[in-house]
Parts: sequence; structure tokens; C-alpha cells
Amino acid sequence: SQSGCKLPKLSGNVIVLGAGDTAFDCATSALRCGADRVYVAFRKGIQGMRAVPEEVELAVEEKCEFLPFMQVKSVSVHEDTGRVRMVEFARTEQDLDGNWTVDEEQTAAVKADHIISAFGSTLTDAAMIDALGGVELDRWGLPKTDDQSQQTSMEGVWCAGDLAGVAQTTVEATNDGKVAAWDIHRHLQNQAG
Repeated sequence: SQSGCKLPKLSGNVIVLGAGDTAFDCATSALRCGADRVYVAFRKGIQGMRAVPEEVELAVEEKCEFLPFMQVKSVSVHEDTGRVRMVEFARTEQDLDGNWTVDEEQTAAVKADHIISAFGSTLTDAAMIDALGGVELDRWGLPKTDDQSQQTSMEGVWCAGDLAGVAQTTVEATNDGKVAAWDIHRHLQNQAG
């Protein structure tokens, strides 16, 4: 490549965890890096995928296989090498109220040589949630933001990208960051007088 970066060499089975643009980009890139077979595993169904249709179509064309309604239960490694050997999944289901559960009795295992985690960001760290105590959260536990500024309900706090829960693509998330940066700049200029 012209950047001087060398692509990793992959072989065998690759499992990509996630269902957004990054996950599908990782899946097709894994094939270009030598993977024999790529599985894209995600917790929700096909309708729950966050990737743009073009990314999904490319993965289908390149023969990536989808494993919907699956959550990692365990990873087995080779005793002698410590390398990944297999991933065991448990089935996820959505109840009539919209809540997601994991059914540990329904499992499937897939042989794997590599695992790529491509999940979006979530707000789960207790210290971070406590620090954002004054920020209003939506029903998914993500900060509510103003779409014109990316500012949260707390003065002087902005949020963008996956964590803001609005952007559907990497390009949109990047633009949200730009919007937030511009509004932070405006805010600091106003404070400086």
C-alpha cells in the first residue's frame, strides 16, 4: 500500500462481531487479507443491522456468512498454542415488550482462527455514568443531544458518534464530531468575550 502500512495476513475462519459499517468493512477486508471464510455475527436480526445497505451488499457479494441473533457465550483456545479455536454462541431473542434476552439453552459453535470485535460504543462504565449525572439520557441510556450542536442537556457537555446514538454511518458520526467541535469552539469564543 502507498501509506507504508502492511496489511495483516489472515487465514482460515474469521468471525466478525457487530452489525455496523465497521463490522462489514472488517469482514470484507478480512477476505482481502486472506481469510478462507468470514462470518459476521450479531445480536439482533437482519432488520437490526446498522450498516448502510451498500456495505451489507458488498459482504453478501463477497460470500460473507451472517449469524444473526447470536451473542458470544465462550471462546475456546488450543491448549498448546493459546490461539483461538472456536466460538460458542447463545441465541438472542426479543420479547413482546422489545427487551432482548439471551437463551443459554440454544447454542451454536463455529470454528474460528481469528475474531474481530467491531461493536459500536456504549455507555456502561459506572464512573462515567456517575460523572454524567446531570446529562439527560434517552430510553437506551445514551445522552440526549441537540442535533444542531451535539450539546447535551448539561451546559458545556457535548456528545457525538456512536455514543450519541443518532449517527447511522461512520461518515455521519464523523460529521457529528465536526458539528460538536464547531459548537465547542463557538462556546469557548463566547466565554472569552
